[in-house]
Amino acid sequence: MRGADDLCSGPAYLEGAGLFARQADANTRAREAAARLVNAGPDDVALTQNTTHGMNLGVAAIDWREGDEVVSTSTEHPGCLMPLHVVARRFGVKVNLVPTPVTPEKVEAALTPRTRLVALSHVDWTNGEVLPLGEICALARARGILTLVDGAQSVGNIPVDIPATGADMYAFTGHKWVLGPEGMGAFYVRPGLPVHSPNVGYLSLPDPAGFDKEGDYELRADARRFEASTMSAALAGGFAEAARGVRERGEEGFGEIRRMADLLMDLLSALPRANLRSPRPAQSGLVSFEIEGVEAREAAEQLLRQRFVLRFVPAERPYVRASTHLFNTEEELEALARAVGALRPAG
Repeated sequence: MRGADDLCSGPAYLEGAGLFARQADANTRAREAAARLVNAGPDDVALTQNTTHGMNLGVAAIDWREGDEVVSTSTEHPGCLMPLHVVARRFGVKVNLVPTPVTPEKVEAALTPRTRLVALSHVDWTNGEVLPLGEICALARARGILTLVDGAQSVGNIPVDIPATGADMYAFTGHKWVLGPEGMGAFYVRPGLPVHSPNVGYLSLPDPAGFDKEGDYELRADARRFEASTMSAALAGGFAEAARGVRERGEEGFGEIRRMADLLMDLLSALPRANLRSPRPAQSGLVSFEIEGVEAREAAEQLLRQRFVLRFVPAERPYVRASTHLFNTEEELEALARAVGALRPAG
Protein backbone atom coordinates (compact mmCIF):
# COMPACT_ATOMS: atom_id res chain seq x y z
CA MET A 1 0.00 0.00 0.00
CA ARG A 2 1.38 3.41 -0.96
CA GLY A 3 2.05 5.93 1.77
CA ALA A 4 0.92 9.52 1.84
CA ASP A 5 4.38 10.73 0.79
CA ASP A 6 4.27 8.55 -2.30
CA LEU A 7 1.19 10.41 -3.51
CA CYS A 8 3.21 13.60 -3.76
CA SER A 9 5.97 12.25 -6.00
CA GLY A 10 6.45 10.40 -9.24
CA PRO A 11 4.29 10.44 -12.40
CA ALA A 12 1.02 11.14 -10.58
CA TYR A 13 2.47 14.26 -8.99
CA LEU A 14 3.89 15.48 -12.30
CA GLU A 15 0.55 14.95 -14.00
CA GLY A 16 -1.16 16.95 -11.27
CA ALA A 17 1.41 19.73 -11.54
CA GLY A 18 0.85 19.81 -15.28
CA LEU A 19 -2.89 20.20 -14.73
CA PHE A 20 -2.36 23.15 -12.41
CA ALA A 21 0.02 24.69 -14.96
CA ARG A 22 -2.57 24.37 -17.71
CA GLN A 23 -5.21 25.92 -15.49
CA ALA A 24 -2.89 28.82 -14.64
CA ASP A 25 -2.12 29.34 -18.33
CA ALA A 26 -5.81 29.38 -19.26
CA ASN A 27 -6.55 31.86 -16.46
CA THR A 28 -3.69 34.09 -17.61
CA ARG A 29 -4.96 34.12 -21.19
CA ALA A 30 -8.51 34.89 -20.04
CA ARG A 31 -7.32 37.67 -17.74
CA GLU A 32 -5.18 39.25 -20.44
CA ALA A 33 -7.94 39.06 -23.06
CA ALA A 34 -10.56 40.47 -20.71
CA ALA A 35 -8.22 43.29 -19.68
CA ARG A 36 -7.40 44.23 -23.28
CA LEU A 37 -11.11 44.29 -24.03
CA VAL A 38 -11.64 47.14 -21.54
CA ASN A 39 -8.22 48.84 -21.88
CA ALA A 40 -6.96 47.67 -18.47
CA GLY A 41 -3.85 45.89 -17.28
CA PRO A 42 -3.96 42.10 -16.81
CA ASP A 43 -3.48 42.43 -13.05
CA ASP A 44 -6.30 44.99 -12.84
CA VAL A 45 -8.96 42.30 -13.38
CA ALA A 46 -9.92 39.22 -11.40
CA LEU A 47 -11.74 36.31 -13.00
CA THR A 48 -15.24 35.72 -11.66
CA GLN A 49 -18.32 33.65 -12.48
CA ASN A 50 -20.43 36.46 -13.94
CA THR A 51 -21.43 40.11 -13.48
CA THR A 52 -23.52 39.48 -10.38
CA HIS A 53 -20.59 37.71 -8.73
CA GLY A 54 -18.46 40.79 -9.37
CA MET A 55 -21.13 43.13 -8.03
CA ASN A 56 -21.32 41.09 -4.84
CA LEU A 57 -17.54 41.28 -4.49
CA GLY A 58 -17.59 45.04 -4.94
CA VAL A 59 -20.36 45.66 -2.41
CA ALA A 60 -18.78 43.31 0.15
CA ALA A 61 -15.35 44.95 -0.28
CA ILE A 62 -16.53 47.97 1.73
CA ASP A 63 -16.51 48.08 5.53
CA TRP A 64 -20.11 49.19 6.00
CA ARG A 65 -21.27 51.00 9.12
CA GLU A 66 -24.75 51.77 10.35
CA GLY A 67 -25.99 55.01 8.85
CA ASP A 68 -23.92 54.71 5.66
CA GLU A 69 -25.67 55.43 2.38
CA VAL A 70 -25.42 54.14 -1.18
CA VAL A 71 -26.82 55.65 -4.36
CA SER A 72 -28.15 53.55 -7.23
CA THR A 73 -30.90 53.88 -9.85
CA SER A 74 -34.53 52.80 -9.94
CA THR A 75 -34.08 50.57 -13.00
CA GLU A 76 -31.07 48.56 -11.86
CA HIS A 77 -31.01 44.80 -12.35
CA PRO A 78 -31.39 42.63 -9.22
CA GLY A 79 -27.74 41.67 -9.71
CA CYS A 80 -26.92 45.19 -8.54
CA LEU A 81 -29.81 45.93 -6.20
CA MET A 82 -29.88 42.67 -4.24
CA PRO A 83 -26.34 43.02 -2.80
CA LEU A 84 -27.21 46.60 -1.82
CA HIS A 85 -30.42 45.60 -0.09
CA VAL A 86 -28.60 42.85 1.79
CA VAL A 87 -26.05 45.28 3.26
CA ALA A 88 -28.91 47.65 4.01
CA ARG A 89 -30.58 44.95 6.06
CA ARG A 90 -27.40 43.68 7.72
CA PHE A 91 -25.71 46.96 8.56
CA GLY A 92 -28.44 49.61 8.56
CA VAL A 93 -27.33 51.17 5.27
CA LYS A 94 -29.74 53.47 3.42
CA VAL A 95 -30.24 52.83 -0.32
CA ASN A 96 -31.17 55.93 -2.33
CA LEU A 97 -32.52 55.25 -5.84
CA VAL A 98 -32.25 57.89 -8.57
CA PRO A 99 -35.22 57.91 -10.98
CA THR A 100 -34.78 57.65 -14.74
CA PRO A 101 -33.57 59.19 -16.91
CA VAL A 102 -30.34 59.09 -14.93
CA THR A 103 -28.26 62.26 -15.13
CA PRO A 104 -25.15 63.43 -13.27
CA GLU A 105 -27.28 66.19 -11.72
CA LYS A 106 -29.74 63.68 -10.26
CA VAL A 107 -26.94 61.53 -8.90
CA GLU A 108 -25.22 64.54 -7.37
CA ALA A 109 -28.46 65.64 -5.71
CA ALA A 110 -28.77 62.17 -4.11
CA LEU A 111 -25.29 62.28 -2.54
CA THR A 112 -24.91 63.12 1.13
CA PRO A 113 -21.97 63.23 3.56
CA ARG A 114 -22.88 59.63 4.49
CA THR A 115 -22.73 58.26 0.93
CA ARG A 116 -20.02 55.57 0.61
CA LEU A 117 -20.84 54.10 -2.79
CA VAL A 118 -22.51 54.82 -6.12
CA ALA A 119 -23.52 51.55 -7.79
CA LEU A 120 -25.12 51.62 -11.23
CA SER A 121 -25.04 50.18 -14.73
CA HIS A 122 -23.05 51.42 -17.71
CA VAL A 123 -25.88 50.42 -20.07
CA ASP A 124 -29.42 50.35 -18.69
CA TRP A 125 -30.58 46.74 -19.06
CA THR A 126 -34.20 47.81 -19.51
CA ASN A 127 -33.86 50.00 -22.60
CA GLY A 128 -30.23 50.10 -23.78
CA GLU A 129 -29.51 53.70 -22.74
CA VAL A 130 -25.80 54.40 -22.17
CA LEU A 131 -25.40 56.28 -18.90
CA PRO A 132 -22.99 59.26 -18.60
CA LEU A 133 -20.61 57.14 -16.58
CA GLY A 134 -17.54 59.36 -16.83
CA GLU A 135 -19.32 62.39 -15.40
CA ILE A 136 -20.94 60.38 -12.62
CA CYS A 137 -17.67 58.75 -11.59
CA ALA A 138 -15.89 62.10 -11.62
CA LEU A 139 -18.35 63.78 -9.29
CA ALA A 140 -18.26 60.76 -6.94
CA ARG A 141 -14.44 60.70 -6.93
CA ALA A 142 -14.34 64.42 -6.11
CA ARG A 143 -16.30 63.66 -2.93
CA GLY A 144 -14.28 60.59 -1.95
CA ILE A 145 -17.15 58.23 -2.86
CA LEU A 146 -16.45 54.86 -4.48
CA THR A 147 -18.12 53.74 -7.71
CA LEU A 148 -19.16 50.22 -8.66
CA VAL A 149 -20.40 49.57 -12.19
CA ASP A 150 -22.56 46.79 -13.60
CA GLY A 151 -21.20 46.11 -17.08
CA ALA A 152 -23.42 43.16 -17.97
CA GLN A 153 -24.95 44.98 -20.95
CA SER A 154 -21.96 47.08 -21.97
CA VAL A 155 -18.84 45.00 -22.59
CA GLY A 156 -19.13 43.48 -26.06
CA ASN A 157 -22.12 45.72 -26.84
CA ILE A 158 -20.44 49.16 -26.87
CA PRO A 159 -16.79 50.29 -26.73
CA VAL A 160 -15.62 50.19 -23.10
CA ASP A 161 -12.51 51.88 -21.69
CA ILE A 162 -12.86 51.36 -17.95
CA PRO A 163 -9.90 53.49 -16.80
CA ALA A 164 -11.23 56.38 -18.91
CA THR A 165 -14.59 56.21 -17.11
CA GLY A 166 -12.91 56.69 -13.75
CA ALA A 167 -14.80 53.76 -12.22
CA ASP A 168 -13.29 52.26 -9.09
CA MET A 169 -14.77 48.78 -9.62
CA TYR A 170 -16.45 47.37 -12.72
CA ALA A 171 -18.02 43.92 -13.15
CA PHE A 172 -18.78 42.24 -16.48
CA THR A 173 -19.46 38.83 -17.92
CA GLY A 174 -18.06 36.56 -20.62
CA HIS A 175 -21.43 35.52 -21.97
CA LYS A 176 -24.15 37.89 -23.23
CA TRP A 177 -22.54 40.33 -25.70
CA VAL A 178 -19.05 38.84 -25.59
CA LEU A 179 -20.55 35.52 -26.77
CA GLY A 180 -18.32 33.47 -24.48
CA PRO A 181 -19.28 30.61 -22.16
CA GLU A 182 -21.59 31.03 -19.20
CA GLY A 183 -19.87 30.82 -15.82
CA MET A 184 -16.93 33.16 -16.50
CA GLY A 185 -16.61 36.91 -16.09
CA ALA A 186 -14.21 39.55 -14.83
CA PHE A 187 -14.02 42.17 -12.10
CA TYR A 188 -11.92 45.32 -12.59
CA VAL A 189 -10.44 47.05 -9.55
CA ARG A 190 -8.69 50.39 -9.95
CA PRO A 191 -4.98 50.03 -9.20
CA GLY A 192 -4.19 51.09 -5.65
CA LEU A 193 -7.82 51.07 -4.53
CA PRO A 194 -7.78 50.39 -0.75
CA VAL A 195 -10.66 47.92 -0.46
CA HIS A 196 -10.36 44.44 0.99
CA SER A 197 -11.26 41.21 -0.78
CA PRO A 198 -14.15 39.20 0.72
CA ASN A 199 -13.16 36.23 -1.44
CA VAL A 200 -9.73 34.86 -0.56
CA GLY A 201 -7.75 31.67 -0.90
CA TYR A 202 -4.73 30.10 -2.57
CA LEU A 203 -4.89 32.34 -5.65
CA SER A 204 -5.13 35.51 -3.53
CA LEU A 205 -1.53 35.13 -2.38
CA PRO A 206 1.41 36.72 -4.23
CA ASP A 207 3.45 33.54 -3.62
CA PRO A 208 1.19 30.62 -2.68
CA ALA A 209 4.19 28.31 -2.22
CA GLY A 210 5.53 30.63 0.48
CA PHE A 211 2.32 30.76 2.50
CA ASP A 212 3.03 31.16 6.21
CA LYS A 213 0.64 28.92 8.13
CA GLU A 214 1.16 31.03 11.26
CA GLY A 215 -0.74 33.86 9.59
CA ASP A 216 2.12 36.23 8.74
CA TYR A 217 1.15 36.75 5.12
CA GLU A 218 -0.16 39.41 2.73
CA LEU A 219 -2.67 39.20 -0.08
CA ARG A 220 -1.86 40.32 -3.59
CA ALA A 221 -2.00 44.10 -3.91
CA ASP A 222 -3.78 44.02 -7.30
CA ALA A 223 -7.26 42.94 -8.40
CA ARG A 224 -6.25 39.29 -8.34
CA ARG A 225 -6.62 39.28 -4.57
CA PHE A 226 -10.32 38.78 -5.38
CA GLU A 227 -9.60 35.36 -6.91
CA ALA A 228 -9.64 32.50 -4.43
CA SER A 229 -9.29 29.01 -5.85
CA THR A 230 -9.69 26.60 -8.76
CA MET A 231 -11.61 27.76 -11.82
CA SER A 232 -12.54 25.94 -15.02
CA ALA A 233 -9.72 26.00 -17.56
CA ALA A 234 -12.25 25.23 -20.30
CA LEU A 235 -14.41 28.23 -19.42
CA ALA A 236 -11.35 30.46 -19.10
CA GLY A 237 -10.14 29.36 -22.54
CA GLY A 238 -13.54 30.04 -24.08
CA PHE A 239 -13.70 33.46 -22.43
CA ALA A 240 -10.24 34.33 -23.77
CA GLU A 241 -11.18 33.44 -27.34
CA ALA A 242 -14.53 35.24 -27.20
CA ALA A 243 -12.93 38.39 -25.78
CA ARG A 244 -10.26 38.27 -28.47
CA GLY A 245 -13.00 38.10 -31.11
CA VAL A 246 -14.75 41.20 -29.75
CA ARG A 247 -11.49 43.11 -29.74
CA GLU A 248 -10.66 42.09 -33.30
CA ARG A 249 -14.09 43.21 -34.57
CA GLY A 250 -13.57 46.56 -32.87
CA GLU A 251 -15.68 49.60 -33.71
CA GLU A 252 -16.91 47.98 -36.90
CA GLY A 253 -18.60 45.31 -34.82
CA PHE A 254 -20.10 47.80 -32.38
CA GLY A 255 -21.35 49.91 -35.28
CA GLU A 256 -23.04 46.90 -36.85
CA ILE A 257 -24.80 46.09 -33.56
CA ARG A 258 -26.18 49.64 -33.44
CA ARG A 259 -27.15 49.50 -37.13
CA MET A 260 -29.20 46.38 -36.55
CA ALA A 261 -30.87 47.99 -33.53
CA ASP A 262 -31.73 51.08 -35.59
CA LEU A 263 -33.17 48.86 -38.32
CA LEU A 264 -35.37 47.03 -35.83
CA MET A 265 -36.57 50.33 -34.36
CA ASP A 266 -37.42 51.58 -37.87
CA LEU A 267 -39.45 48.42 -38.52
CA LEU A 268 -41.27 48.64 -35.19
CA SER A 269 -41.99 52.35 -35.63
CA ALA A 270 -43.90 51.53 -38.77
CA LEU A 271 -46.33 49.37 -36.77
CA PRO A 272 -49.43 51.25 -35.55
CA ARG A 273 -49.53 49.55 -32.11
CA ALA A 274 -45.81 49.37 -31.25
CA ASN A 275 -44.33 52.06 -29.00
CA LEU A 276 -40.56 52.25 -28.60
CA ARG A 277 -39.07 52.56 -25.11
CA SER A 278 -35.41 52.78 -26.21
CA PRO A 279 -33.62 56.02 -27.19
CA ARG A 280 -33.09 56.81 -30.86
CA PRO A 281 -30.71 56.63 -32.59
CA ALA A 282 -29.64 53.37 -31.01
CA GLN A 283 -27.02 53.71 -28.28
CA SER A 284 -26.54 49.94 -27.97
CA GLY A 285 -28.04 46.70 -29.24
CA LEU A 286 -31.01 46.70 -26.85
CA VAL A 287 -34.41 47.57 -28.32
CA SER A 288 -37.35 47.85 -25.93
CA PHE A 289 -40.97 48.40 -26.91
CA GLU A 290 -44.58 47.80 -25.89
CA ILE A 291 -47.57 46.68 -27.96
CA GLU A 292 -50.88 48.40 -27.38
CA GLY A 293 -53.54 45.94 -26.27
CA VAL A 294 -51.09 43.10 -25.52
CA GLU A 295 -49.54 42.59 -22.09
CA ALA A 296 -45.76 42.50 -22.20
CA ARG A 297 -45.40 39.06 -20.61
CA GLU A 298 -47.99 37.60 -22.99
CA ALA A 299 -46.23 39.26 -25.93
CA ALA A 300 -42.89 37.69 -24.97
CA GLU A 301 -44.54 34.28 -24.59
CA GLN A 302 -46.32 34.51 -27.94
CA LEU A 303 -43.12 35.53 -29.70
CA LEU A 304 -41.17 32.72 -28.03
CA ARG A 305 -43.65 30.21 -29.45
CA GLN A 306 -42.62 31.59 -32.84
CA ARG A 307 -38.92 31.11 -31.91
CA PHE A 308 -38.21 34.79 -31.24
CA VAL A 309 -36.43 35.12 -27.90
CA LEU A 310 -37.24 38.46 -26.26
CA ARG A 311 -37.02 39.54 -22.64
CA PHE A 312 -40.00 40.59 -20.52
CA VAL A 313 -39.02 43.73 -18.56
CA PRO A 314 -41.04 44.27 -15.36
CA ALA A 315 -41.88 47.90 -14.72
CA GLU A 316 -44.80 50.13 -13.79
CA ARG A 317 -45.62 49.86 -17.50
CA PRO A 318 -44.06 46.51 -18.47
CA TYR A 319 -42.58 46.06 -21.93
CA VAL A 320 -40.42 43.65 -23.93
CA ARG A 321 -36.80 43.89 -24.99
CA ALA A 322 -34.98 42.52 -28.01
CA SER A 323 -31.20 42.18 -28.30
CA THR A 324 -29.69 42.63 -31.76
CA HIS A 325 -26.25 41.16 -32.33
CA LEU A 326 -23.87 40.42 -35.18
CA PHE A 327 -25.35 36.98 -35.81
CA ASN A 328 -28.80 38.45 -36.52
CA THR A 329 -29.84 39.07 -40.12
CA GLU A 330 -32.05 41.78 -41.60
CA GLU A 331 -34.47 39.06 -42.65
CA GLU A 332 -34.80 37.91 -39.03
CA LEU A 333 -35.56 41.44 -37.87
CA GLU A 334 -38.17 41.85 -40.60
CA ALA A 335 -39.76 38.57 -39.56
CA LEU A 336 -39.79 39.69 -35.92
CA ALA A 337 -41.52 42.94 -36.87
CA ARG A 338 -44.18 41.04 -38.79
CA ALA A 339 -44.73 38.76 -35.80
CA VAL A 340 -45.04 41.76 -33.47
CA GLY A 341 -47.54 43.37 -35.82
CA ALA A 342 -49.66 40.20 -35.75
CA LEU A 343 -49.81 39.95 -31.94
CA ARG A 344 -53.25 39.89 -30.40
CA PRO A 345 -54.48 39.89 -26.80
CA ALA A 346 -54.67 36.45 -25.18
CA GLY A 347 -58.07 34.78 -25.31
